[in-house]
Amino acid sequence: MCIAVSLREIGVWESEQLKLWNMKNQRTKVFQLRLTADELLNLKEKAVPYQSVSNYIRKAVEEFTHVDVKQQIEMMQDLCAFYRKFQNELSWAGSNLNQSVRRVNELAVAGLLSPGYVNEVLLPSIQDVQNILKRIKDDLETLNNRTRLIK
Repeated sequence: MCIAVSLREIGVWESEQLKLWNMKNQRTKVFQLRLTADELLNLKEKAVPYQSVSNYIRKAVEEFTHVDVKQQIEMMQDLCAFYRKFQNELSWAGSNLNQSVRRVNELAVAGLLSPGYVNEVLLPSIQDVQNILKRIKDDLETLNNRTRLIK
């Protein structure tokens, strides 16, 4: 009988603690946010997997306030900026290479360059540069795809 009473008392005590915890953690505060119609529509669309807009905002705030997440986002933005800049520079290098090859062909056809020089010196160098540019572009594309998976 003592055991039953003590278990009952423990159950009462636990339910009281649960009530106190629930009272402290109830979401009774309201926050107003002004949005345009488009912003509201966008917010509601993004909140669909989170059961409510409130849950979506809570999760977003929780995740974004982590220092690691902020740093990761900044690093990804820096990486994307670097990628775009490097991609442009690679395109310019490729264009310059194409112009050089076109000029070499013009000179070779005009007989101003010996075929041996073109075949033994220029073409291997040009092919090496093309291969290097292609590998760099492929590596950048792989890196870009991996950063998309992180998001």
